[in-house]
This record gives sequence, structure tokens and C-alpha cells, in this order.
Amino acid sequence: MEESTTKKYELVFITGPGASHIVPTVEFAKTLLDTDHRFSVTVLTMNSPLFPVPSTYIDSVPEIRFIELTRPDSPPPEMKHSLVGLCEFIDHYKPHSRQVITQLIATELDPNSVSLAALVLDMFTTPMIDIADELGVPSYVYYTSGVAMLALFIQFPDIDSAMETDLKNELTRELEFPRETKGVIINTFYDLETYAIDSFGTVPGYPQIYPIGPVLDLAGRVNSGKSKTQHNENIMKWLDKQPNRSVVFLCFGSRGTFDVDQVKEIANGLERSGHRFLWSVRPKDGSTRLDELVPEGFLERTVERGMVCGWVPQVGVLGHGSVGCFVSHCGWNSILESFWFGVPILTWPMYAEQHLNAFLLVKELGLSVELKGYDRVSEDDLVKADEVERGVRRFMGGECEEVRKKVDEMKEKSRRALMKGGSSVVSMKRLIEDLVQGR
Repeated sequence: MEESTTKKYELVFITGPGASHIVPTVEFAKTLLDTDHRFSVTVLTMNSPLFPVPSTYIDSVPEIRFIELTRPDSPPPEMKHSLVGLCEFIDHYKPHSRQVITQLIATELDPNSVSLAALVLDMFTTPMIDIADELGVPSYVYYTSGVAMLALFIQFPDIDSAMETDLKNELTRELEFPRETKGVIINTFYDLETYAIDSFGTVPGYPQIYPIGPVLDLAGRVNSGKSKTQHNENIMKWLDKQPNRSVVFLCFGSRGTFDVDQVKEIANGLERSGHRFLWSVRPKDGSTRLDELVPEGFLERTVERGMVCGWVPQVGVLGHGSVGCFVSHCGWNSILESFWFGVPILTWPMYAEQHLNAFLLVKELGLSVELKGYDRVSEDDLVKADEVERGVRRFMGGECEEVRKKVDEMKEKSRRALMKGGSSVVSMKRLIEDLVQGR
């Protein structure tokens, strides 16, 4: 976009803790900076022992200024599994956020040349909208899941009041979406959620939405570092030796951990399936050795067709031609990455919005195949070896070629959205116009 004025615009992003919030936010900010050089960006981050700031990734983005907010008291133990606990923890950062932004306005911004165009929040930092209101600054929300989940999120208060049982023990006021925001920037694209996007715009009182995705860390910087270079090379060399679309890739996100019983069931299912696999295992007890988790002799029996490891470079793996399907927890970033590379998903939702994502992929869009049902929400629900075997055999055996064809088509659509004239490029242009005009 050509610059039409010398005036500059500052955006302040306030992200929730952890790489899953920070990385999509920063990747979006980078895209905006590349699109229009009138903007500069400051990102306020929150560090937590449970959700640390990805420092290596941040160091790789010198064009953005990062300010780590002063941490309040350590997060309560229940924060890891409690949405309410997380929201309350974030609420404690509000005083320092207000101080940082006020100081930024007073010392670094000149209304005649550089103005604060907006605060950009994420779904968990929406309590900071009070700061924007106090300062008379527009606020936007950058939503890192899809439009379908956003629509449900907005309706939670109405759902709560309509139900006989009380949701407040789990949801409370923290799930009330701030309808006074100027708009919601969403990491999705029109051809993926066409119906949801079209429907969203017809509901009175709903905010303006800007689908600008897919926003992806295709360079894999979030997990880069010298210590992982050799590890990455070993994985990629192993994949190089495998036939095209022959490998089942299993990876369940940064919080996707399993107990010993579940690990053994997965191992037995993979062994019985007879198919090649690359499996990222994260035990709940981080001190447990890999050979203590899997059935005795499993590693030796599958050495010719399987690789089991801890961390994997997910973007690099999905982009490798030998990968034929992806057993995934259905996190939104993983979904977008899989479509970008045209790798179908066998769904295994685990927590948060992942069950809704799995429903969307399997039932609504026909873009994935179910391994663990979207309606199986208990963490104690053991997925048996025969379910793993059956799911892998069904997909890799050629029974789901219609799904694979649809995913190949979605690959092209996801890339087309980011080309000149693509739906997400047009949406980004509309967002920039609204930011500049203060709408």
C-alpha cells in the first residue's frame, strides 16, 4: 500500500501469556507492518512460569518493540486448567499496562506526527478495554481462533441465562465479549468459514470483523535455536527417506500431554496399523523417559517405519511431502498450518475450543476425519488402541480420498486469500483504512 501522508500511527498490542497467543499476534503485526509502513507496533507481554514468553522468537523480530509487563503475584496452581484463573491473573496486569501506555503517549507520541491509532487486545486481555476507554483510544480484538468460536463466545451470556444449570462456576463474567470494541480481527479466511463470516455480518450489535488469515509462523521461529538444529535435521532426514504421503504425523500441541496408559494405547494402535509414523510424545510427568512410556520392545519393533521423539518442528514436518495425515488436537494454529500444506487431519480434540473446531472440520466442512469424537470431552476418556488402529488404517488405506481432495482444494484457497486481490488482503486493507480514520 502506498503511503499517502507522512503521519505515522502507533499500535499497542496486549497479548495473553504463552506462545500460542504471542506468536499469532506478532505474525499479524508483522503482516500489517509489511503492508503499510506508516505503522509502528509495541507489544506488551506477560510472562508466567506456566506460559513463558518465547524469547528466541521475540529476538527474531527486531522491527517490533516488546515490553514485558511487571508480573504480579505468581499465578495460582489452578490457572493451568482454569479459564477463570487465567483471566483473573491477566486482570492483575492492568495497572502496569495503563502506566506503560500513558507513558508512551506522554513521552514518545506527537499528535501532529505520530498518533496512537488503537489498542489491540486478544480474547483474554479484553478487560484492558477499560484503558482504551479512559484514554479515548479505539480498541480492537485480535481473535486467534475462528469465526464459529467467536460467535459462540459472544453468545455465552445468553446461553448461560437460558440454561437451567449454572455455567458461572466455569465461565463467569470473563467470557462476556466486549461489544463496544471497534472491531475483531480474526485469524481465518473467507473460503474456510464462508457461512460463519456471512452470517456474522447480519447480526445486529455484533462488532465489525476482519478475516485476515491465515496468519502463520512459516519460518518456525517460535521453536528455533541452536540446541534444536541437530534434532530438526535428524527428523527431516528421516522423513526424506519415506515415500510420498506415507507418514502419519502425531502431535498434540504445547499442552497436549498424556499419561502412561494413553501413551501405551497409542503405541499399540500405531504398531498394529502397519503404517509409518512420526510421533511427538509429551508425557504428563516430564521426567519420565520415553522407553518407560511405550510398551516393552515397541521402539525396537517399529524402528524401520516409525520415529518417536519429544519436540518436533511442526511447520517443517507438515510441509514435507512424505506426511500423509496429521493426528492433531485441533488447535486453530495447527488447523491453519495443516490446510496451508494440504495435510488432512485425524481429529483428537483435548481442551479449550478444540472440540468445537473438530466438529466444524468433520461435520460442517467435511475437511477432516474423526479419530477421537468431538463429544468426548472428559480428560479421563481413554482412546483405545483399536480406535487408533482403525482411524489410521481407514485414512491411510484410501477410504477417505474425498476428504483428501477437499483439503488439497483448501490448500489452494488458503494461499489465494493472501494473494493480490485475495479476500484476506482486501480485509486487511479495509482494517488499515479504519485504523487510520479512527473508526
